[in-house]
Amino acid sequence: MNRIDRLTAIIIYLQGRTYVTVEDLSERYGISGRTVYRDLAALQEAGVPIGSEPGRGYFIVKGYHLPPVMFDRNEASALLAGERLMQKWNHTEIGKSYLSALDKVRSVLPPDEKEYFEIQDEHMQAFHYKNEHLPQPDDRIFVWMQKAIFKKEVIEICYESPYKGEKITRNIEPLGLLLKDNQWYLAAWCRLRKDYRMFRLDRFHDFKLTGKKLPDSSDHTLKEFHARNLDKERELTEVTIWFKQDMVRLIGDSKYHHGWAWEKEVDDGLEITFLTSHPEYLARWSLLWGNGAKVLKPESVKEKAKALVKELYEHY
Repeated sequence: MNRIDRLTAIIIYLQGRTYVTVEDLSERYGISGRTVYRDLAALQEAGVPIGSEPGRGYFIVKGYHLPPVMFDRNEASALLAGERLMQKWNHTEIGKSYLSALDKVRSVLPPDEKEYFEIQDEHMQAFHYKNEHLPQPDDRIFVWMQKAIFKKEVIEICYESPYKGEKITRNIEPLGLLLKDNQWYLAAWCRLRKDYRMFRLDRFHDFKLTGKKLPDSSDHTLKEFHARNLDKERELTEVTIWFKQDMVRLIGDSKYHHGWAWEKEVDDGLEITFLTSHPEYLARWSLLWGNGAKVLKPESVKEKAKALVKELYEHY
């Protein structure tokens, strides 16, 4: 991206946010903090009313706007690809809003770009695996949670525990919505457990505002939640499993869902190394392949697999 395009992009980025930090701009455009300061100074010298507030960041003075910005074909195509990914949620409020926004994008495209967009539309499709056994989240919940996060209020939830299958009631501080493994979660601070937790949206049975406002500068943030989770992910166990050659094709992409790290071919099959924070679960998964798979290391996971086999033998 040349500097003129970057300066324009920075104005657009600032217009869409209340405050923006130097770190945000540095990471977004792949430039140093010094370059960010130079770019902001250049925009101010050109008459763009950019202000700053200590501890919060930079902002554009209210009332200033660039003329309407046109989308180029690559940007429009990227939005179209996003729409295909969103199709799974087309029946929800967020899905309907995305479709409405995309229609507005179509309406402002120049004739040549519109033709390109329509051809892409006809030749782009997404196939989603539908698991009928999984409950679907309430259509209202996603938008409701967005509003609760904006209101900065404690919410009371009735939630089905994934471990015991029982309903639990909690007062939580909502922090953000996360997409993980094709499921939506609410990241929150649990006031009972006094710790960060993730709650899957399709396990909510009820949810309501409590009227208890959160402070503007809360100690519990999505950034801290993310940092805590990164620390947990760093505590990974390296597990190597051998797979018989005729099993490799059957495994397919499922290996990527279990922490695939690398693999190497051997004379009688494939050795795959996983990095996982759930080694016991990986041991259980390895048993799906019968004598077509064998845990090679570490010893603790090998012993766990043996214990599971013994347990199954005694059970049957």
